[in-house]
Amino acid sequence: MSIYTVFAMLGGLALFLYGMDLMSEGLETTAGNKLHSIIEKLTSSTSKGLLVGIIVTAIIQSSSATTVMTVGFVNAGLMTIRQSVGIIMGANIGTTVTGQLVALNITDSAPLLAFGGFVVYKFVNKKTISSLGSVIMGLGLLFMGMEIMSSSMSPLQDSPVFTSLMLKFSNPILGVMVGCLVTALIQSSSASMGILQALANKNLIGLSGSIYIICGFNIGTCITSLLSSMGSSVNAKRTALVHVLFNLIGTFLFIFLVQVFPIERFILSISKDLPAAQLANLHTMFNVVTTMLLFPFSKQLASLATHLLPMKDAPMDSMSLRYIKPKNVHDANLVLTDVRAEADRMLNISLKNYYLAIECFYYYDDNKHREILHNEEVINYLNSHITKYIIDLLSEAMDDQVASYFTGYMRIVRDIERIGDHIKNIAEFAEINEERKLTFSDQCYEELDILNKSLLSFYDLVTKEEDRFIRRSKARDFDLSISSNIEKYRDLHLDRMKDGICNPESGLVYEKTLTAFERISAYLRNIGKLKM
Repeated sequence: MSIYTVFAMLGGLALFLYGMDLMSEGLETTAGNKLHSIIEKLTSSTSKGLLVGIIVTAIIQSSSATTVMTVGFVNAGLMTIRQSVGIIMGANIGTTVTGQLVALNITDSAPLLAFGGFVVYKFVNKKTISSLGSVIMGLGLLFMGMEIMSSSMSPLQDSPVFTSLMLKFSNPILGVMVGCLVTALIQSSSASMGILQALANKNLIGLSGSIYIICGFNIGTCITSLLSSMGSSVNAKRTALVHVLFNLIGTFLFIFLVQVFPIERFILSISKDLPAAQLANLHTMFNVVTTMLLFPFSKQLASLATHLLPMKDAPMDSMSLRYIKPKNVHDANLVLTDVRAEADRMLNISLKNYYLAIECFYYYDDNKHREILHNEEVINYLNSHITKYIIDLLSEAMDDQVASYFTGYMRIVRDIERIGDHIKNIAEFAEINEERKLTFSDQCYEELDILNKSLLSFYDLVTKEEDRFIRRSKARDFDLSISSNIEKYRDLHLDRMKDGICNPESGLVYEKTLTAFERISAYLRNIGKLKM
C-alpha cells in the first residue's frame, strides 16, 4: 500500500465525516428548538419515547446527539430515567437511516448535489432554506468521500495480509472489539458504518465478517453519552449507563441469535446485490431486533442502572453548581437546559427560604434564621457563577433566539438573588421582633396571612406553569392584585397608627415587611415573564 493510498483514504474519510457533520448540523438548525421541545414534552411513556427517539434521530442523523440531549434533560430533572429508556432505544433504530442513505449508491450525482447545496447555502439569505442547502451539500460531500474511500481501498484487494486480517473479524470477540474501538474514536456509529460499507463495496470484507463489527459499533457509540454525563447528576450518569447496558445486552443477545438462526441468509434474501445495502439492512435488523427483545424490560433496565449507581446527589443547598457542567458539549440548546435547571434550583432555594422567613416572623427560631443565611449565601454563589457562565457562553456564535434566552436567564438569576435579599430582610425583621418583644395587631397578622398566601400561589405559578403565555398573563394579575392589597393595607395601617392600635416601632417593621412583599412580587412577575 503506497503513501498516496493512505492519504487518499484519510482524505475520503475526512470528506465523508465533514459531509455527515454538515447534514446533521443543517438538519438540526432547520428544525430549530422544536426537536428539543419534542423530546422534553412528548415522552410521558416509554412507547412515546421510542417513537420520538426514532424520529428525532432520523432527522438529525445522530444517535449520539439524541442520547446527549436525553442525558441533559435527565440531568436537568425534566425527564426520569424510565422515560429516557424509550428514547435511547429509538435512537438506536433512527441512526440506521444514515447507512440506508449510503446504500442508495447515488455516487454519480454526488458532485451535483454538493454544488447545488453550496449555491443554496451561500446565496440564499433565508436561514431555513440556507440550512437545507447545507444538508444537500453535506449529502453530496458524504457520497464523494465514500467514493474516494472506496477507490483508495482498491489496491487492498490484492493484499493477502489485509484479506487475512478481514477474515479474522468473523471471530465474535475480535469483531466486537474492533467495532467498539473504531466508533469510540470517531464517536459516530453512522460514520463507522460508512467506512465499513466502503470496504464492503470493494469486496474487502463480507457480510459474515461485518456482523460482529456492527455489533461493536453500537457499544462504541456509548462513549459520547458517557462523556456528556461527566460532572452531571447521578440520574444523568444512570441514563448514560442505561445506554451502555442496552447496547451490551443487545449485542450478546444478537450474537446468540446469529449462532442459532440463519440471519446472514435472511439478510442476503431481502437485500439487492450491493454489499453496502446488505450491511445497512443488517445494521437496521440488529437495532430493531434488540429493541424488540429488550423493550418489555425497559423498567428493569432503569432499575438495574439505579442499582449499579446507588450514590446520591449533593444536597440541593450545597455551595456548588449542580446541573451546569464543564463545556464538553457545544450545543447551545443543551447548555440552555442546564442553565434553566440551575435557575429553577436557585428559585426553589429562595422558596424554601421564604417559608423559613415567614415561620420565623410568626415564631422566631434562631436555627431557622441561620439556615436562611446559609441558603442566601448559596443563592449569591449561584447568581455569580451562573451569570459568569452565561457571559462566557454569549461570546460564542449562536442563534439570536437562543442568545436572547440566555440573556433572559441572566436577568432571572439576578432577580432571584434580589428576592433572596428581601427574604433575608424579613428574617432580620423577625429577629428584631424577638429581641425587642414587638407585637402586632390581629389586623396586621390577617393582612400578612392574605399576602403570604398570594405570594405562595405566585411562587407556585412561576415554578410549575409550563405554558409561557399563561404564566405571563397570570403573573401580571398576581402582581397587580398583591400591589393593590399592599397599598390598601398601608392606608389601613396608617389609620391604626393614628388610632393608637399599633405602636410606632412595630409599625415601622410592618411597613418594611410590606415593602419586602411588594418587591418579591415584582421580581416574581419579571421571572414569570422571562422564564422559558
